[in-house]
Formats: sequence, structure tokens, C-alpha cells
Amino acid sequence: MQTLKITKWSTVLVNGFFLVILNLSVITVIGYLTLDSEANLNSRLGGILASFFIPYFIVTKTRQMNGLERMLKYGAGFVLYIISALVMVGFPMAFQFCLLPCLVIGLATLYYGERLA
Repeated sequence: MQTLKITKWSTVLVNGFFLVILNLSVITVIGYLTLDSEANLNSRLGGILASFFIPYFIVTKTRQMNGLERMLKYGAGFVLYIISALVMVGFPMAFQFCLLPCLVIGLATLYYGERLA
């Protein structure tokens, strides 16, 4: 019985670690495509496409989850990035750099993506 508890906690810990890594990598890609000093219209368009297709891929692999659970697990990085972007650069700059629309598109795809798939 003790081994079962250790295995369960270790599984939760490892799953949580990889969810954090996945969230950080997704928001890093979108942030690099939109906020970089060399970002032009092409890279911002790539950020918009990535903010739709990366969460859509997550939706197709997690069809058994409901939208809210998927958004809380895989969209936590998006929410934290929205908050930090609004604090650091402000709403006008985040909207002008196309970061805020990209993050909202990603969250909406995670939540409503099962209707698309």
C-alpha cells in the first residue's frame, strides 16, 4: 500500500513537471514570434498560426478532456503570460505586438477546440 502512494505522488510530480515544461515551451515560441526585437509582419503571422495550430494539436490528442480542464492544464502558461505581458509592457503594446490576440486565440482554441475537431 505504501508503494502505491509513492507511485501515485511520483506520477503526479512527473506529469506536473512536464506540463510546466510544455507550457513554457509553447509560450516561448509564441512570445519569440511576436515580441522579439526583429519581429516583422511575417513572424507575427507565424505567431498567429502557431497560437492556433499548437493548441489544436493538443486538443486532438486530448479529446477525452472537457474544455475547462484542458484550458486549465495546458493554458495556464497562456494565462500567466497574459498577466505578465499586461504588467510588463501594458495593454497597448501587447496588443500592437500581436501578443495578446495570439494568447487569446490559443486559449480559445484550447477551450472550444473540441467543436472544431
